Amino acid sequence: MRRVVGKHRVVTKQRAFAAVGVLAALTLAGGVAAAISSPAPTTRASTVSQAGTVRTGSIVRFNVAAAHSPQLDQLLAGSAGVAPKTSVRAAAVSPAAVSPAAVSAAASNVQGIDVSSIQGASINWSSTNGVASAGYKFAFVKVSEGSYYVDPYYAKDVAGAETAGMFAAPYAFAIPNYSGGALQADYALDAAHYTPDGHLLPPVLDIEYDPYKSEDGTNDCYGLTPTQMVAWISTFTTEIQRRTGQFPVIYTTAGWWDTCTGDSGNFGADPMWIASVPPKGSTSGPTLPAAWTAWNYWQYGQQGVPGISGSTDVSYLSSTALEFAAPASQSNLANGQANLQLNGLDAGPVGTTSPSITYAATGLPAGTQINTTTGAVSGTLPAAPGTFPVAITASAQGDPSATQNLSWYVHRGVTLANLASKTTTVGAPVRYQIQARDGLSGCTLQFSATGLPPGLSISSCGMISGWPTRTGSYSVTVRATDSSSGTVAQGPVAWKVTRASGSGPTGHIVLARDGKCLAERSTTDIAIETCSSRSTAERWTVAADGSVRIGGKCLAAKSASSTASAALDLTSCTSAQRWQLQSKAVLKNLTDGHCLADTGSKNGSRAVAAVCKATSNNTGSATTPSNSQQWTLPAGLLTSDIAGYCASTQQPTGGPSGVATLRHCKASTAQNWTIEPDGALSAGGKCLRTTTGTVSPGSQLRMAACVRGSASQVWQLTGGPIGAQLVNPAAGLCLADQGDAARSGAPLRMEPCVTADPGTSWRVS
Repeated sequence: MRRVVGKHRVVTKQRAFAAVGVLAALTLAGGVAAAISSPAPTTRASTVSQAGTVRTGSIVRFNVAAAHSPQLDQLLAGSAGVAPKTSVRAAAVSPAAVSPAAVSAAASNVQGIDVSSIQGASINWSSTNGVASAGYKFAFVKVSEGSYYVDPYYAKDVAGAETAGMFAAPYAFAIPNYSGGALQADYALDAAHYTPDGHLLPPVLDIEYDPYKSEDGTNDCYGLTPTQMVAWISTFTTEIQRRTGQFPVIYTTAGWWDTCTGDSGNFGADPMWIASVPPKGSTSGPTLPAAWTAWNYWQYGQQGVPGISGSTDVSYLSSTALEFAAPASQSNLANGQANLQLNGLDAGPVGTTSPSITYAATGLPAGTQINTTTGAVSGTLPAAPGTFPVAITASAQGDPSATQNLSWYVHRGVTLANLASKTTTVGAPVRYQIQARDGLSGCTLQFSATGLPPGLSISSCGMISGWPTRTGSYSVTVRATDSSSGTVAQGPVAWKVTRASGSGPTGHIVLARDGKCLAERSTTDIAIETCSSRSTAERWTVAADGSVRIGGKCLAAKSASSTASAALDLTSCTSAQRWQLQSKAVLKNLTDGHCLADTGSKNGSRAVAAVCKATSNNTGSATTPSNSQQWTLPAGLLTSDIAGYCASTQQPTGGPSGVATLRHCKASTAQNWTIEPDGALSAGGKCLRTTTGTVSPGSQLRMAACVRGSASQVWQLTGGPIGAQLVNPAAGLCLADQGDAARSGAPLRMEPCVTADPGTSWRVS
């Protein structure tokens, strides 16, 4: 990925790639871990209502659909006097017509908006009376809040803005006392499917007043100290840099930043989007935090915008900012025609004519050239395959230049070499690399597939991975495309998914509250009893497909209302109900969303599928399940989505002692893992934990004595229904086979929680 560069941030290719290697650091002892003890990291742990709210633990997140916090909305609403007097559905109104009467000379004629799901259902971006036709040039679109909410209109809004010729960027509304900075950065990037396309600007961190301070019992700073807040922001911004090569834009107010970060000067390289409402008639610029001497964007208020109902937040682009949107890497057939459009955004001060941007390029394929005025690259590509590192520079008169780097792949005719029939099993990990022969090495094409079995997905580089969830025969079509958007190769795969064998870890399912065991009294009477090593009625098997089995039958919940408990019985395993292990050793029925629970502490007390219950601490960031719904399952494999490999306590030969490693899966004490009710992941009497002190991507994990309540050994499960990520909430990072090494003996490490990364996906047996 290439950084999107503002005019003050000229970046060489070497520096851009170096940014990818920067690691986020978070001190567990006395750091953010103290404020983030046990969050539920994704939407799967939350409840979304029809009204646009999300419940996490005891906190109702009422602000998820809003663009900003209520406090900031009140500040911006103070600019109502500059709103247009004509209807927003009337004839197009230019941004200049609704600007404050007098503004700083640093503000340009170029303006943009920011929107969220409140406006996102019905925005008219381009046609008559639309946003773009009224003269707005850029749009910031809310993509996420915390790590529990994704704006359902994000993709539609970004596509609409870009189709209308506008620039766009995703912004993530941070909730720093809910989960780690790296986790929220990955959550936003994954939700946005962020890839440079010639119109996307850098991602934005929206860090501002806590909308839920009354609900979570904290303050505008989310209950974090300035040191903790700076550490959190650092993990977020560094993860954006690592994954995109770009410095994210920071959106904030001077007052919030000064109070909540202690006026930190650590982020001066990040572009500033400042929210600051000027007094009526003011000719001064916005008030900035002391760490910044210049701003890229100035959100000066709210006003009516053609194409959008109600008031919308509006911002200036600085007259001293040149935004040059990073283009995607190019891949084209040899002897084909180059077709690449570069796009920049620049303007002079209010009342001046916008200066022209000029473009220059080095490293273009022979036979192609760039139009220095329009930024269009055209010409006939070479006849032989090759890879060309290209650097393109945009300049505006009187402004520093901005440089973007991309790779241009020229390929020969493409064939897909290894398409073959596949047979896999429900719950067994899949790892199948599609091979394209195009005369080049590496990933130079874009892959897609239709008809994949449920639970599987294909990466843009042709890796099919995941956990099949449903039996059947599937007709899969794999396609490879290049920058021409046309299919350059395709082929079929006949894919059959068979039923799980029913084997798996076998033993007691133990209730955390009193140590009693789940028992089969009859096929319609499932209860708790004193555990007995000799009782076959207490020996349950947890199969790879998530079914819970005993005596050839499967545990099921009878139908019930969403608010009532359902009785349990045993049914045929041909239509088995599935159960998914959740954080803190909760077992959830995927048919009705209820959790396995007991109804009393005496022998013979029936077990039921009950409404999942949790209590929350006073910050709303940590939830603890009801102790009548926490169960310890039989110890078993921790299976990686890297097919054939499992987590192990076996030490690498000649390596450091106490580390956890990746090994070929086999039944052994070294691969018997248990999720404990306190969130620990244990094997052989020890717990998997992060190292003390600094935890960053790439940090090794160790097996050490279990310490109850230690944040370094707490793991949350997210995802499913079969494969899940194991998140250490204090670090905001996941258990991983680093780089998908697929090598026996490779140490397990902490890595960013990237969706669809096989190396961070595990089946907890």
